Amino acid sequence: RAPRDTIHLCLMLCLSQNLWAQEGCFPIPIISATPGSVIPWNESVKILCWGTPESYLYQLEILRNSTFEVVEKKLGFQEKAEFLISHMNTNTAGRYQCQYRKEYKLSEHSKTLELVVTDIMNQDYTMENLIRMGMAGLVLVALLAIVIGNWHCHKVPNKEDWPYFPELSRSKRKCQTGPLDKALRDTR
Repeated sequence: RAPRDTIHLCLMLCLSQNLWAQEGCFPIPIISATPGSVIPWNESVKILCWGTPESYLYQLEILRNSTFEVVEKKLGFQEKAEFLISHMNTNTAGRYQCQYRKEYKLSEHSKTLELVVTDIMNQDYTMENLIRMGMAGLVLVALLAIVIGNWHCHKVPNKEDWPYFPELSRSKRKCQTGPLDKALRDTR
């Protein structure tokens, strides 16, 4: 009996799909944006609306004053329609949805797609600036260490202290090799 129940279930599913298609219940369209939903000021974005291959009209809508207004319509039998917004700004940013027409009926609306425009001129660069300042500070500290090491190596003792420096010529030779060599010797 199990195979017969499976056959009946398959027949019921097939019949229900045929009835559903005949009554005009279409798949819900899918909306997406390329390259994404966050677009820099004055850049372009392509909005895609996916329907069925038998769809002959697509329309894109934007939410304005609590109601959706038609932005653009595309005619022609196609599975997806492409809508191009060439210059994103505060007027073109917002919540979009689409739908398609098949036979004599419109599909349901797609889910809402929110497009956000970013203002390149007013971006917050605080973190990047802090990193740059930190790197500049490290360079300054390294340069200061080199200058102090160089100054210390070239410091000449007073004439009255010379008898206490029997190896003066040898210490001068060590300093002449450079401040980095001295720094390395001091760490040993």
